[in-house]
Amino acid sequence: MRLLPHLHREDGFSLAELLITIVLVSVTFVAILTGLMTTIRVSAAHRTQATTDAVARSAAEWVKDSQRNPYRTACSGTGMYTTAGLAIPTGYSAAITRVEYWDGSAPAASGTYDLSSHIQSSCPGGSDKGLQRITIVASSSNGQATETIQILKRAIT
Repeated sequence: MRLLPHLHREDGFSLAELLITIVLVSVTFVAILTGLMTTIRVSAAHRTQATTDAVARSAAEWVKDSQRNPYRTACSGTGMYTTAGLAIPTGYSAAITRVEYWDGSAPAASGTYDLSSHIQSSCPGGSDKGLQRITIVASSSNGQATETIQILKRAIT
């Protein structure tokens, strides 16, 4: 008795074909996973930077607000203004790092007025002249992002 021909066939994949397929699928999977992880890391860094920027801007608005932080002529540096009461997300901070004072000099009759050359770290002549440049630094606790913002605050009479 003779067996049917289709029972003797050895259809299927060889070991080499299976190994090549596994290697190709693995390489593709690793490439996709690497791209995904890079996207997640960049997204997290961008989110941290954006939040730090928002904290810096919120702190600047808080310090500029004449109700919460009225203009002070005491010339006592960073202690004159505060960010107390400002809602800052966990893991972030905002601090007033410098207060500088205008020397009161009027612009020249011609040419451009360079305010930077008329701002100094101590009160000119012992009294405030009505304009201050305040520097605020916001940062994330993990050190990934730091934002510095400067505002001008003037006395309102």
